Amino acid sequence: MSEQKETWCDRDEHKLFEYFSDFNEWLDSPDEDDAQFIRIEYGIDELSQPSKAFFAGDKEAYDQAFKGYRIQRRHEVLSKETLNDHWYERNEERFNQLVERLLENGVVPFVGAGVSVAGGFPSWKDHLRQQGTTAGIDPGRIESYLANGRYETVIEEIENIRGRDVFAQEIRDVFSKTGEISDITLRLSELFSDTLITTNYDRLLEQALDTGASKIQLIYGVDALTKVDPNKITIYKLHGDIKRPQHCILSKNQYDAAYGADRLVMALPLPKLLQYYFKNSSLLFVGCSLKNDRTMQVFKEVKQELGDKDLPQHFSIEQIPGSEDELVKRNAELLNLGITAIWYEAGQYDLVEAIIRHARNEVTYLQGDKEKHRPAQAVESLETSGRGFRGWFKRIISR
Repeated sequence: MSEQKETWCDRDEHKLFEYFSDFNEWLDSPDEDDAQFIRIEYGIDELSQPSKAFFAGDKEAYDQAFKGYRIQRRHEVLSKETLNDHWYERNEERFNQLVERLLENGVVPFVGAGVSVAGGFPSWKDHLRQQGTTAGIDPGRIESYLANGRYETVIEEIENIRGRDVFAQEIRDVFSKTGEISDITLRLSELFSDTLITTNYDRLLEQALDTGASKIQLIYGVDALTKVDPNKITIYKLHGDIKRPQHCILSKNQYDAAYGADRLVMALPLPKLLQYYFKNSSLLFVGCSLKNDRTMQVFKEVKQELGDKDLPQHFSIEQIPGSEDELVKRNAELLNLGITAIWYEAGQYDLVEAIIRHARNEVTYLQGDKEKHRPAQAVESLETSGRGFRGWFKRIISR
């Protein structure tokens, strides 16, 4: 029998190709002008799978094009055009630090109401406005409470004036529906498949993670210290699930019972759980306001208790405030809580999903590069701002 030549698949290169799926999808897209420029330049525009031909035929050029794509995407998702040089450099370094912790499997997502907005639910602040309308409370008074972060005062006033059942039914009316699984929820389910924490009542995370094989363990705040099943994905629903009202923390009295009334009681199951994760994992806050709610009070208590002792680095994806002074102030507030902010352009909520997707991609790239396996700061810094990807690529291929 004649000796067969070694093929690309025999060398297992196709596995490496799969690590660059986002770049390959971009390169093959008929709607991307810069991608078409590369395809035409290398004579692969008419092929059914240009990216695979490019990878197999000229790996060096493929790598150069990928490097430019990777850097350009980083500029876009980390708001290089919005932030000044000082704050962009901070943003980039903080993103690198997050990727490094992700590579160590040390990150647990803490998912707030902002994520549910993309799935068709209101933010918690907007929901409290709706609550006020249903209860017939003066909107100006509601806005005053919300502006000062006094969310529980809104709940307390509704309960005092209209009763607990009015508040509870409004929550059921709003959060019982089946939401739409959005891109950000999918990205979170792709990046995290061990433990997730959420304050949301809806079931978007369960829908995104559901494999149909009962691989999800739901633990509610009232049962926060339930033993974890290591063979399942654990979702901690701190304030309960709207489909199971008996597990929900809805009223002021229920919040008091879960966290303590006049002061925090750290020995209660829910504060104890939050304390554990704040001390032992890097939390990534997504869609969270991080104002003076009960969970933040727990984190403040832990930080004050430990003083200068080392804590894991925590992260939050945050809107850029309206002014430099506000940015400086908010940055300091979060850092004094042990939380590192990664900033995105105000109002551009799709950038939250883009940051998470880019983090997932960076982890994938670096895991595929086993012999180097270094954090994302290994990406070479190339100045492309103002000149564009195509100009950069032209200079590369002309060398």
